[in-house]
Amino acid sequence: MELRHLRYFVAVAEELNFTRAAERLYMAQPPLSTQIRGLEEELGVQLFERDKRRVYLTQAGRHFLDRARTILASVQSAKDEVQSAAAGEVGKLNVGFTASSMLTTALPSGIRQYRASFPAVELQLREMASMHQLDAINARELDLGVLRKPNVSIPVGVTIEEWYSAPLVAAMPQQHVLTRGKGIHIRELKDVPLIVYPRDAGIGLYWKVQELCAKAGFRPAVMHETREASTMVGLVAAGFGVAIVPADTQCIQLEGVLYSRILDKDAVSSLYLGYRDADANPHLESLLRLLRGTPVASSRKR
Repeated sequence: MELRHLRYFVAVAEELNFTRAAERLYMAQPPLSTQIRGLEEELGVQLFERDKRRVYLTQAGRHFLDRARTILASVQSAKDEVQSAAAGEVGKLNVGFTASSMLTTALPSGIRQYRASFPAVELQLREMASMHQLDAINARELDLGVLRKPNVSIPVGVTIEEWYSAPLVAAMPQQHVLTRGKGIHIRELKDVPLIVYPRDAGIGLYWKVQELCAKAGFRPAVMHETREASTMVGLVAAGFGVAIVPADTQCIQLEGVLYSRILDKDAVSSLYLGYRDADANPHLESLLRLLRGTPVASSRKR
């Protein structure tokens, strides 16, 4: 049995006339009658009762009509869904993000706008370290990554595109001597206990802090390591040291913590969009277009 047999049957059942059904199907009446007889033989039941003037559905025919309509509607629905998926209207998108990216206004805003514009696309969000995102993109476990550039080789076939930049600030205990000015230079943090992200966390900010301190001629005096920005600020509040963090982290306001702008020219931290070069996923293209159009975002390609 083929789908065309179901279409033939439904047309005859609804018209209860082979001539009108044939016209509706744009075919001749004799071949239609032959197809219906073949369908009845395959099913082993009589679907229609015929006399010289009219055609009637049998009890089996009435039952089969309901099932045939359901099957044809399901096939049409599947066809519509797959066409919508190809056009980027429905489907699923797997997006990875580094924890600090959610402290920006850009990423939550972009995700909110995308969900409003494409409600039939399911966004699967996964918090992941930056270097792990690169592996997941390469392995097709993620469609898009929002990450900080790690100090590792970028897999062949994966592009990272600079998207959002924020100045770095120093989160310091309120009573710290360096809070008296309008900003500080990295060199002033020599011998100051620092709270940093651990190297094995795969977070690009670790390497940025190392780079800034090296350019200033010293190695950072690491007091404590933590993977969470909120924990980092909490340790500052507890007096354990100073943390170098993106300016977006200032949304975490704890008593006893002040944020001071770092004045060095290259004291900035960027977020990148990572994706596969040859990925033709229309959902991904839609999200990339939206994120690139975010007012606070930088669209400079790397």
